[in-house]
Amino acid sequence: MAELSRRTFATSLAAASALPLVPGTAAAGPATSEWTRLAPVPPNSTAWHPAVPVGAPYWRQLGLAGPIAGVHAGHLIAAGGANFPEPAKTSNRANTLGKVYWNDVFVMDPGGSWLPTTFTLPNSIAYAACLSTARGVLVLGGEGFPGGPNGSALAPVQKFADVFYLRFDPRRRMIEQERLPALPRTMSYAVAGIVDDVVHVAEGADFYALDLAHPGGGWQSLPAWPGDPRSVAVGAAHSGRFYLLSGRSQTAAGWQFHRDAYAYTPRQRSWRRIADLPWCVTAGLAYPTGDGLLVLGGDRDLARWNLIQEQTALRDREPKNSPGWHEHNDVITWVYDHHTGFTTEMLRYDPARDSWRTAGHFPGPPPATTPAVLWNQRPVVVSGEIRPGVRTPEVLRLS
Repeated sequence: MAELSRRTFATSLAAASALPLVPGTAAAGPATSEWTRLAPVPPNSTAWHPAVPVGAPYWRQLGLAGPIAGVHAGHLIAAGGANFPEPAKTSNRANTLGKVYWNDVFVMDPGGSWLPTTFTLPNSIAYAACLSTARGVLVLGGEGFPGGPNGSALAPVQKFADVFYLRFDPRRRMIEQERLPALPRTMSYAVAGIVDDVVHVAEGADFYALDLAHPGGGWQSLPAWPGDPRSVAVGAAHSGRFYLLSGRSQTAAGWQFHRDAYAYTPRQRSWRRIADLPWCVTAGLAYPTGDGLLVLGGDRDLARWNLIQEQTALRDREPKNSPGWHEHNDVITWVYDHHTGFTTEMLRYDPARDSWRTAGHFPGPPPATTPAVLWNQRPVVVSGEIRPGVRTPEVLRLS
């Protein structure tokens, strides 16, 4: 029997005033309603390294890629995530810390105000699969550092197999963690969905399931989809099926971006290939709706991606900091600096017709690498990455 444990790891709310709801809407296209901008994610508060200007007058939340995000007890929870917080430094310029992984936890009340919290996670973590449940925000895998914030230039990033609920107790105003059986292997950038109280998670070539009503039974290995292994895919559960969309994989010939999509029916233990996406939605978001799926964000500029990968391979063949190394690194930096962002069009999938259609545009820079959250049945986008190395602190809700 797998051991389960519960742990309360943060204890108090500060006495400061809550951040107010930020008014304003932006049109999302003729096939959608309007998006409301909620209060942006508050600044990180853990001054863990001198290179991070926490507490400086100009210090702001830069935004977080791969945050934990979900809803419990009517409150929105955002935690962890990764960014590049050093001033004048980016993902491709020399910096002290590399990519920083955080462990701060933020809680927004039902009225749209961030509560003044001092919550932290035991580990810094990003790029986990996240799902909102009545038991808490279910967090699966991810990567980061044990013990608190750290940077990829200071220590090797570790992948996790941890699975836990993250929940908010409104009465005691506390964040709690309840551990579940660990995944069969470490993984980050996985996707997950819950069908009939069973969570399904896919990453690489693996597909696993855990009965949340009886977690002591442990994880079960299931037949994988009839397509290539992949990571950074998009997933969601809808109407008794788990959907796996897009993703990318690395082959001997280079990176391959996928447009194929699959639906898994647990009661039949079978996969079915569904209509291909119009374009790849790698690292995007998929929301279950009353009539299917709403998909937004993701990266489909394959030419730009391949150019970056080509120059990266050429750079890494040169001695570090040699003229040849700097030549290729400058090209990569130039491409990053002129990156125009991810896919703006939103897609809807109709299961009855097995078809995709465009459904307007996302208001502003579209996100990637952030979980899809439903709050009172409304899609919510919490922070995320808007181009390589660049994050946004915005939180938007679809009316």
